[in-house]
Amino acid sequence: MADPVHHTIFIVEVDGFAAVDRTNMHRLTLRAGLYQVVQQALVASGVSWGDCYHADLGDGVLVLVPAEYPKAVFSELVPAALTALLAGHNRMHRLPERIFLRAALHAGEVSYDAHGRTGAAMVHAFRLLHSGVLGDALADAGGDLAMIASAWFYDEIIRHSPVSRPEQYRPVFVQEKETSGQAWVRLFGPEASTGRADGLALG
Repeated sequence: MADPVHHTIFIVEVDGFAAVDRTNMHRLTLRAGLYQVVQQALVASGVSWGDCYHADLGDGVLVLVPAEYPKAVFSELVPAALTALLAGHNRMHRLPERIFLRAALHAGEVSYDAHGRTGAAMVHAFRLLHSGVLGDALADAGGDLAMIASAWFYDEIIRHSPVSRPEQYRPVFVQEKETSGQAWVRLFGPEASTGRADGLALG
């Protein structure tokens, strides 16, 4: 067992992956598209896919980014690259094969063992990703990407970066299993409406 290592934690999942109007063939197309857009978005932002640990989630992917990469990359560059690639994918596919993503951003210590990775920071990121407020944001306001950043990531990274457009993030209160507290949500994509995002439960 190795000592914990600090990582940026980036998790993405396809919204509505298990919807009844999607067949297994649709889901295979979604998974192929997901990996393509995520890998290309990271590379376009200067992050090597091979430098990262990644784990398949079935409907998404967990990416653990080494500490030597600036965390601001994930609020300044990755969302725009990911949104552009999603738009390209969605223009070329029918509705059941279009990708609308939920994403979570956090950072913290990650522990290693023979089976993979774990840690409280990872648990927190997954709780944010699966929170009702994030799903509601994507459903209510549209857009190709709904991103939720932990309070720590917003306070330490996003708030200090004008390029990250911190004013476009909205505070939300997350209550998911043992996780309770504030986080920050932003919507990306041509259909996103920050005005409607103001209707979220504010924290």
